[in-house]
Amino acid sequence: MHPDVEFRSVTKRFGSYLAVSDVSFVVPRGSFFSLLGPSGCGKSTTLRMTSGFEFPDVGEILIAGEDMSNVAPYRRPTNMVFQRWALFPHMTVYDNVAFGLTVDRVAPAELKTRVGEALELVGLTSFAARKPKQLSGGQMQRVALARALVKRPKVLLLDEPLGALDLKLRVQMQLELKRIQREVGTTFIYVTHDQGEALTMSDQIAVMNNGRIEQLGSPQDIYDRPMTRFVANFIGNANILPVEVDGISGTQARVHMGSLSFVTDVSEPPATRKALIAIRYERIRIGEAARGLPVMTRGLVRDAIFAGSAVHYLMTLEANQAEITVEAAHDGLSQPIAPGTTVDLGWEPSATRLFPDA
Repeated sequence: MHPDVEFRSVTKRFGSYLAVSDVSFVVPRGSFFSLLGPSGCGKSTTLRMTSGFEFPDVGEILIAGEDMSNVAPYRRPTNMVFQRWALFPHMTVYDNVAFGLTVDRVAPAELKTRVGEALELVGLTSFAARKPKQLSGGQMQRVALARALVKRPKVLLLDEPLGALDLKLRVQMQLELKRIQREVGTTFIYVTHDQGEALTMSDQIAVMNNGRIEQLGSPQDIYDRPMTRFVANFIGNANILPVEVDGISGTQARVHMGSLSFVTDVSEPPATRKALIAIRYERIRIGEAARGLPVMTRGLVRDAIFAGSAVHYLMTLEANQAEITVEAAHDGLSQPIAPGTTVDLGWEPSATRLFPDA
């Protein structure tokens, strides 16, 4: 059984600009696959090459095992949902969803059934007679999604479709998109710069930077075990701290940071003794919670920032005077630690990852 999408050493240039560089990946059937990265990293170009709006200069793109080298966009088993919904303002919700089937001359009875199923899937059955101007942003995005799904594409391509929505609605739509993808079983390829979206919805994430894939894996693998410094810094919140390497054995290294010596996991072995470690804010324990952990030090609280569900402590480490941020859950009962207080800090060896200092 062929994967739904496969990129084989694909490169794309626009003049002298290298947009995508030797990218290879496989999207399994029925999966939710996200392309994640900052603006200009090549994720949208990768999506457009999947749809046929752009063609690679080098390499192959296969959909369901078939080479798409000479296949026009309208002949590919794909459909796309854009950030801006592009609904026909003079048409009802029903007619917007039915438009593609009408162009394909689907029989009226089948068209009615399929449009009804699509509207039910996105929860808009009672809105069928409304015009787009009578809908909220989230409802218009659901119409765009129904219009794309009603044609039953093998692969649905989504180019930052939630970017125009407010935060609360965006979170709601993330859960809805994942529910819909599971129900229909269609492969989704989703482009976003929002790590929260990718982590929430995806089965697999390809983190892109400068036209290349830095890491491909499950959301938990990418978050807990970043393989490059870029991924560690881009996904979640991480302190990046200088260390010196005393020795590497397999996937672990002994390092020292000022007066503190400890063991860390290795992502990229450094070529010199100078290296960096990444440790996420929430993996550092503070106060009583730090005592007895394998790695322990002390730090001075310079500021405490209340963020609702958590308190962020801006601190200076005793060991080397490095500045770090620690995130502690807010229990709703205790007061944040006051600035000027020196407290214990600690973490497990698996909480840190070692990278080259370059």
